[in-house]
Amino acid sequence: MSSEIVVVKSYKQGWGVVEFFKETQKHPEISRNFLIARLNTENIKDILREYIVENGISSLFHFTLTCDAVTHPGIHVDDIEKIILGFVKKLNGVEDLYIIDPYFYSDEPQCVALFEKMISALSEKLKTITFFTNGKTESKKAAMHAALSQLAPHVIVSDVKTDKFHDRYWIDAAKNIGIVMGTSLNGIGKKIALVDNLSHYDAKEIAQLAYPLLKP
Repeated sequence: MSSEIVVVKSYKQGWGVVEFFKETQKHPEISRNFLIARLNTENIKDILREYIVENGISSLFHFTLTCDAVTHPGIHVDDIEKIILGFVKKLNGVEDLYIIDPYFYSDEPQCVALFEKMISALSEKLKTITFFTNGKTESKKAAMHAALSQLAPHVIVSDVKTDKFHDRYWIDAAKNIGIVMGTSLNGIGKKIALVDNLSHYDAKEIAQLAYPLLKP
């Protein structure tokens, strides 16, 4: 059963939500067919987070998304992880994953822990992961590669050094789906950052740019 947010505004002086519920009780058929609940800000936040994960923050606007923030230092780290993992789960079923991020690698424990959760959110169908970075954080890749070896020892891991990309994407090239992230993992929670779904067109275009860089 899907849920929606309904706004109730009183036109009668002095009436509020209590009076609204009293009025609904006068009509038993309403309570038989509908559940009406009063939600606090925490509930609304959960609903909004689920909507953003499902539809992308750009769906809240009629114009093209450029740099709208989803995560920022004011959001608790647990909430940030829920948002990110929700987006990553949209890639469930990916077999060949492209992780495109100039400065992806980090040996910070919190980054490695989040990376482990992100990989765990993907299905067991995962066969290969290719990292596209600029090579400047290559000295820190051991921790993340070790995490991959432990979580998914069957997955073939490859590295491609390139300056072709300046943004950060996780791409399922076969299905033309992906997500875009406004910061590397070590920047999450420290700065304003975008997380959103890519359109099929954009995901396909990025995959086509990345594919020729793969080593034979």
